Amino acid sequence: MEKEKAKLAVELAEKELQEEEERKQIELIKKAIKQTLEAIKEKEEKRNKLNKEIKTLKQDIDNIRAGRLDLMAERQEKDDEARRTSIIEIQKIKEIHHYHYNHWYEPYRFIWKYEPYYTEIGETTGTYFPDVTYNPVITNISNDDFSDMAFNTINCSIAKDVAVGTYKLNDGHCVTLT
Repeated sequence: MEKEKAKLAVELAEKELQEEEERKQIELIKKAIKQTLEAIKEKEEKRNKLNKEIKTLKQDIDNIRAGRLDLMAERQEKDDEARRTSIIEIQKIKEIHHYHYNHWYEPYRFIWKYEPYYTEIGETTGTYFPDVTYNPVITNISNDDFSDMAFNTINCSIAKDVAVGTYKLNDGHCVTLT
């Protein structure tokens, strides 16, 4: 009888140890799944934010190509996230009035949020060339004139006509806009 009780006690202890081990494994698996789900949620939130920023930047390019600076200005006025995401800020100049109304010739402030990066392509020519390559090439700019490039006045007509071209990006890839 003592042997049977001892045998049952050993079996019961082994069973409890096995159940305890299974509970630990289950707990580890559930913890790993929870952390994985949290990581997925975090990555999806980042992706959604990046997708929205990419969409805004693509809309900026499309609006410039279409000569619709008014749409860019309106989007930036209404959406703070769009204003933060855009590389340039577009503001309609309200003080200037033309004798004729034509949205193609309305002036807009074209404000660089970041100083454009330019490299010299001629030692003494004074010719500068943006790292993001496009046509036309900006010429006869001295190093002191970079501060002037932070603010320009443009109109929709000009924006529409010059957006077409091949752009060489910093990583060497070329993008063609037609």
